[in-house]
Amino acid sequence: MNATFRISASFMLVLATLLVGACQPTREADTTTPPLLLISIDGFRHDYMQKAELPALQKLAADGLKADSLQHVFPTKTFVTHYATVTGLYAENTGVVANNMWDPARRSRFSLGNRDAVSDGYWYDGEPIWNTVEKAGKIAATYFWPGSEAQIGGMRPTIWKPYAGETPHDARVDQVLEWLALPEDRRPTFLTLYFSAVDSAGHRHGPDHPETVEAMAEVDRALGRLIEGLERQGIYGRVNILVTSDHGMQQIDLDRYILLDEFLDLSAVNVSDWGPAAQIWTVDGGPGPDEILASIDTDHPGIRRAWKKGNAPARFHFDDHPRVPDVTIEAELGWMISNKPYFAGMQRGLLNGMHGWDPAWHAMHGIFIASGPAFQPGERLPAVRSIDLYSLMANLMDVPPAETDGSLAAFVPLLESDQPIAVAEQHWRCGDASFETRTSPGLTALHHDGRVFALPAARSASGARFASTQVEYWNKGDHATIRIEGQQFDDCSMTPEETG
Repeated sequence: MNATFRISASFMLVLATLLVGACQPTREADTTTPPLLLISIDGFRHDYMQKAELPALQKLAADGLKADSLQHVFPTKTFVTHYATVTGLYAENTGVVANNMWDPARRSRFSLGNRDAVSDGYWYDGEPIWNTVEKAGKIAATYFWPGSEAQIGGMRPTIWKPYAGETPHDARVDQVLEWLALPEDRRPTFLTLYFSAVDSAGHRHGPDHPETVEAMAEVDRALGRLIEGLERQGIYGRVNILVTSDHGMQQIDLDRYILLDEFLDLSAVNVSDWGPAAQIWTVDGGPGPDEILASIDTDHPGIRRAWKKGNAPARFHFDDHPRVPDVTIEAELGWMISNKPYFAGMQRGLLNGMHGWDPAWHAMHGIFIASGPAFQPGERLPAVRSIDLYSLMANLMDVPPAETDGSLAAFVPLLESDQPIAVAEQHWRCGDASFETRTSPGLTALHHDGRVFALPAARSASGARFASTQVEYWNKGDHATIRIEGQQFDDCSMTPEETG
């Protein structure tokens, strides 16, 4: 691998771009940069590979890198997380704050089923990676990806497809293979591929149902077709393939519903999104944010917390956009926020799985697998952050990145090493609390009480420190300090369960 050169070349390209100012690059054949194929398997939870025989995914993982999981942004909803992945930005910086949104400036709604809204660039802030690629004079081709059918910043991918969920998996794969077989002056440098079958099955049947397992196998067969096609073309191993998912999945049932209209007059507010997190707007003549908060039964076992705009948990980065609602109610994992009419309809049992909760819950984590010339067989990482993938992709394609909330730092040791990266596991006892850490150079995942926090390395005068907003892990040898959302655990001691 020549990773050090790739990294330095990217920074040189950023500098050159700044020097030439508004000059636009000319499009020419990209004969040096391996193509990058970004794949999303919607709703594929981090542990699904343990539930079924999935030879294609297992091959990709064996031939390259597999992370323990992929931590997304809040809320863990399809459009929010997909768009965060391709921009490296939190929801407050993309403006994509839910699958169903209210825009107070336009006084209009966005929903997944509204084609006009989905294809309207007004709803998308930030620079998606396909625009970054196009700005660098290279070609992007997207086969379904949230945001890719909209003109964002006056740009679209050179090749894009409007979403059509009925398109057979084989047709999607074959089209990507055709694009990769194009002459080099027409071949895309960046491509996407998307599958929704696992998400659909998880919602309908739940994460542990045989139908969901069959959906995994169905998508895996499509990936097997992709691998076989790449091998026939002689380019398997010469294309960087990143396999992701946008969230996990949690089992739900009728005993864990919060009916908002039991303590709030819904005719006096505007609820733009429901489910694991309800987004509530004030209306003229209705209660204000403080009144809404006062009416919420915070002793309800299913309500984790509620806040008004400006007071969200800092690690959610969910405050600074006009589309962030006046009040947000967050449910406990496995609980749903609904209303009486909708709940009555759900008694038909049509919904058994959901996502959208705090991205730290392990059940909300997705997968990340990477295979190709940039990755060595057998490499492993702990949980990684989705907001860091934009920087990784920009580096792999040697294009100058836009400003993001993420960083390349977690991947630099991997890209610079000529040996496969491994993960060391440690266990800690902090009084009555226990923690597990899984660490690779530049990255730690902190596991505690059903939650997993991906923490990039941070500067420290002594010891190894890893931190993200409101979460910190400071390894001082046999002892550690851990902080989560203001709760600090000092003098944590390593326990014999260490397996590193």
